[in-house]
Amino acid sequence: MPWHIETDNAECDGYGVVKDATGELVGCHRTRTQAENHLAALYASEPNLEEDRAPGYEPNAGMVAEAERGLAWRDEYGRGGTEIGVARARDIANRRALSLDTVNRMVSYFARHEVDKQGQGWSPDQDGYPSAGRIAWALWGGDPGRTWAEAIANQNRAAGDPPAIVTDIDGTLLLGDSVNQALVQTLDESDAEIIVLTARDPDQRTQTETRLNQIGLEYDELYMVGGEGDDVTAKVAVMRRLLERFDVIAAYENREDIRAAYTDLGVDARAPRSNRAIAEEILARFTRVR
Repeated sequence: MPWHIETDNAECDGYGVVKDATGELVGCHRTRTQAENHLAALYASEPNLEEDRAPGYEPNAGMVAEAERGLAWRDEYGRGGTEIGVARARDIANRRALSLDTVNRMVSYFARHEVDKQGQGWSPDQDGYPSAGRIAWALWGGDPGRTWAEAIANQNRAAGDPPAIVTDIDGTLLLGDSVNQALVQTLDESDAEIIVLTARDPDQRTQTETRLNQIGLEYDELYMVGGEGDDVTAKVAVMRRLLERFDVIAAYENREDIRAAYTDLGVDARAPRSNRAIAEEILARFTRVR
C-alpha cells in the first residue's frame, strides 16, 4: 500500500506520512528527514511489495497531482521540461507502473535539479511563477515523486550500494584549455555511476552542462557548490550525502586539501592523470626496461 508525505495535513503540525488509499495519517514528524525515514521503513516492511509490484512501482496520489499540474502549466505557459519530462508526467498521471530503472533516473533528476529551487519564480509569491524549473519539477512528480523514488531506491539498495565515481571539473576533467581525455575515457568506460562535483556556482549550470556534453562525458548527477562556504567544507558535505546512497569507489580531484578530506571519509581520492602524464610514465618505464 503506497504512502506519501504531506505538509498541510490538518492532523499534523509538521510532516505527515499518509496512506494513499484511505488518506489516513500514519505518522507525524518534526522534520522531512524523519518523515522520509518513516516512509522508507513502511515500504521496506510491506510484506507483498515485490509480488504486488513485480512489473514496476505505481505512482502515488501526490505524484499524480503534481504531474497533472505540470502538464497543465506547460500547456498554459509553453515552457518547462523536455519531451522526456512530458512523457514521464503522462506515465505518472495515468498511474502507469514505473520500472526500477526509471525510479533511479528520477532520483538522479531530482538530485541534479535541486538547485532550480533557488531560481526566480519557484514560489507562488515570486514574479514569473511557475518558473520553467518549477514546471519541470512537477512533471517528474514534484516533491512527492522525489520522496517516493528515493524511498524505493533506498529499499532496493539494501543488498549493497551501487558503485559510483566522483569527479571534479576544473583542473581535473578540464586542464586549462585542454581536455583530460584519458580521464574522460576512463569514466565513460566505467559501469559505475558518474557524479560530477564542482565548486562552480549554480548559476553556471547551463554552461557547465553544455561543456560536459561537448567533451563527451556521460555523467549521471551534477552538484555545483559554489557560494556554499569554502570549497572543502561544501564538497565534503555533498560527499557525505553521496556515501549514504553509493559505494564511492574513487574520487578524482586536483586539490590536495580536498583529496585529504575525502580520504578522511574513507574514499579513494585520486589526483587526475592527463594523457601527457600517462605517456611520460610509459616512456619512463620503457627507458628503464632498455
